[in-house]
Amino acid sequence: MWQFALWGLLGAVANRTAAFLEANQRVKGPPWRYPKGPGGRYFLFACALHCLLATMVTSAAAASDMIPAPWVAFILGAGAPAVLAKLGRYALLALPADPGDGDYDDEGDRPDGAG
Repeated sequence: MWQFALWGLLGAVANRTAAFLEANQRVKGPPWRYPKGPGGRYFLFACALHCLLATMVTSAAAASDMIPAPWVAFILGAGAPAVLAKLGRYALLALPADPGDGDYDDEGDRPDGAG
């Protein structure tokens, strides 16, 4: 089982590498540099979270005997962060909208200028 989790981790690393190369081409240099980017530490932290998430999903699928071969674990690890992000967006859209939602504690904060 741990081998499948490792293959999932490698799939996530491949995904992050492809995303880095695309961003590097788009901005003509390192995408994390200041002042236009978030910084190298944030970029490494985000990559680590993506890889951890993919490893957890692949490990859970392997524990459920859903992965028959290493290439399936690799594909699952590469796609897991994107699929879970999309599912999270759908879940947030399914929540009912709160009409009183907003941070209007101070006077004049409301869009209409009222207190």
